[in-house]
Amino acid sequence: MRRLVVLIAALAAAAALSAGFATSAGAYGGGASHDTWQIGLSFNCDSPTLCAGQQGGFWGWVEFDRWSNGTITGDAQLTGGGHSSGGGGGGAGHEDLDIYAAHIDPTSGDFIIDSASDPGFEGDSGIPSVPGHYMDHPAPGISQMINVSYRAAR
Repeated sequence: MRRLVVLIAALAAAAALSAGFATSAGAYGGGASHDTWQIGLSFNCDSPTLCAGQQGGFWGWVEFDRWSNGTITGDAQLTGGGHSSGGGGGGAGHEDLDIYAAHIDPTSGDFIIDSASDPGFEGDSGIPSVPGHYMDHPAPGISQMINVSYRAAR
């Protein structure tokens, strides 16, 4: 009897969890009228020698939406922070970015930001439009990760 109660509780928890995932996935666009790309970013430089004076990281998410007329817009929430060897902070910052116009470079496949609320972000974003997990560890203490997911219009 105890095993049956545990099994039923586990199944109920799994059903509730899957319903929660289905609800949150639908909140990210990709509905009947547009395609959606979701991007997670993480760049860290923690090597005291290779990153001397620039230790820290940059993290965030970006969303690009391609509408039925072919235009691409988006937004991003980006955060960066620094630190020094032996503790202590190096400052932190946050950027709430609106992307007014973008396109996909036909050669590289990267998103090119044509117009944004902060012009410093305009140009090649370095973010691929092809879904996947992109990771680079060029040296110990340095990591760069970009996760791209895509949801087509239905």
